[in-house]
Amino acid sequence: MNTSQQLVVNKLPTRTWNHLNVNEATIPWNAAETADLGTDTYKITVENRTQPLHIDLTGAEGYSCRRIAVDVAAGVKATVYMVLDTQGSFAVETAFKLHDAASLRLVQVLGARSGALLYAKTNADCAPDAGVDMTQILMGQGDLYSDNETELVGDGSRYSAQIGYLGRGSQTIDVNVVVNHYGKNTECEIDTSGALKDAAKKVFRGTIDFKNGSSDSVGNEKETVLMLGDDVVNKTVPLILCAEENVVGNHGATIGELDEDTLFYFESRGIDKQTAENILARAAIERLARLLGDSESEEYIMNRLNGEL
Repeated sequence: MNTSQQLVVNKLPTRTWNHLNVNEATIPWNAAETADLGTDTYKITVENRTQPLHIDLTGAEGYSCRRIAVDVAAGVKATVYMVLDTQGSFAVETAFKLHDAASLRLVQVLGARSGALLYAKTNADCAPDAGVDMTQILMGQGDLYSDNETELVGDGSRYSAQIGYLGRGSQTIDVNVVVNHYGKNTECEIDTSGALKDAAKKVFRGTIDFKNGSSDSVGNEKETVLMLGDDVVNKTVPLILCAEENVVGNHGATIGELDEDTLFYFESRGIDKQTAENILARAAIERLARLLGDSESEEYIMNRLNGEL
């Protein structure tokens, strides 16, 4: 952490037009008053891989930070569930190192209480034939900043991300995903969806960077946004960088509102507009929650949804 009162996070790898205000985000931060909650290190090996690793972290009052390091041995299939929550300003940095042919299923649930701020930075380094499958859910009432960077260093390495969010009130949700393709025959898939209500603000930056030497690699990204309010603010920034000729990159975004036909469908079944909006707003998160395969995480998510909507 630096000592300034502002922390610059979620940077685009290359800058775009300044007037769009999407090149990075700044968050209020007081380094001098930050409580360092330490570093936890985990090694997942053939011997201890049988049970998923559960990491539940809650920030302290005021400013606090925590670091997590996870090493996944060669050929090991690992599952990690992370639940991050805070009532203050909490920064969590997690680093994953995947050795040859290792695979990681990562589930992250990011939440912040009203008036709180969570910054979650997640890095992954993938050796040959290693892969990360990440599911990330952003919810709660506080401001959420998610910064994800993956290095596909080894040939045949891969990364996929399914990200769901729900913004409401005056909440800010800011998501940054950067996938750097270095190895040959590498693949990435980024699928983001969510809803914005009231006066919520959301920025999604998705960067696929094909480095020189990453031939025969493929990258795809898409986002679906449902806007449920006249005062919501959405910014979607897909970016594909290419220094290699023989690659395939695709990006797309679908941004829409609750249309009259959908509203009529709900009303014909006795469901008013506000209830219909709540049902649709929950949809992206509920879909991902049911796919987690972890009853504790699913219960936590559904309880938060039911208590806040």
